[in-house]
Amino acid sequence: MCKILILGSTSFVANGFKELLLQEGCEVDTFGRKNGNYLEIDKYKGLATEYDTVVNFAVLKDQSIDDNVHYLKALLKMCKERKVKKLIHFSSIMVYSRNNKEVNEQTPIESSSETIMGGYGQIKIITDEYLTSVMNAMPFEIIRVRPGFVLSPGMPCPFIKRVGPVSIILGNKNSTMPIVRREDIHKALISIIKKEINLPVYLFLPNDSMTKYEYAKKTVGDVIITLPKWLFKGVPLLMASMHLIPWALYSRFEGMFTNISYNSEQTEKVLNVKFR
Repeated sequence: MCKILILGSTSFVANGFKELLLQEGCEVDTFGRKNGNYLEIDKYKGLATEYDTVVNFAVLKDQSIDDNVHYLKALLKMCKERKVKKLIHFSSIMVYSRNNKEVNEQTPIESSSETIMGGYGQIKIITDEYLTSVMNAMPFEIIRVRPGFVLSPGMPCPFIKRVGPVSIILGNKNSTMPIVRREDIHKALISIIKKEINLPVYLFLPNDSMTKYEYAKKTVGDVIITLPKWLFKGVPLLMASMHLIPWALYSRFEGMFTNISYNSEQTEKVLNVKFR
């Protein structure tokens, strides 16, 4: 029987994952903010002495970058002390440079010294970068999973804004933001847990390179309007260049017009899953 620890167990993406693991016959422990301080996870007395797998959904959104790296250091120490075989870290496709035309499992992430992103995106880049730098020195597997935007049934799509009978796309007809279902993520995580040897990186997203506009046509129909790139990206770029707005604010506009072809073929083949 496998012994699993879920960190960030009350997060949106983790919701329902414990129950699925129990159906698979696993023993499952969970840890969230109500249990204690993530920065001291290695000192928490409520954990078992050993775990086969740790799944880390947690990110300290309201804390500093240094705190997030501190948390990972404490997490790695805890994993070593509890003889963990694999650590599955929940990352994001936000770690990739928007200058990429195509992204697959081998694509390097954007450098933290070069990114203009702030907030959540910057945290994801720096924490992913840190884990990459130490993974070869760890006595266990470190597997980073990088999903698209996660939706559950009934949840509104973040890049479609409904105004009466009209759907406004935050981007143009070439903009991409892959959507992935939460239940498909859970199934893929089960496959990773069961595999003896894993890839260091998996992409959790459909392998269809669907644009935002195509997704809207498929899901909402009706009248669909896109935003002019020259106005919603070009003008903020000019303002950032003139130091009228921060580059981190411009990056939000830039993100609306990202045009990347995401290729998850290797992930789907290795894990025998299909993201829809």
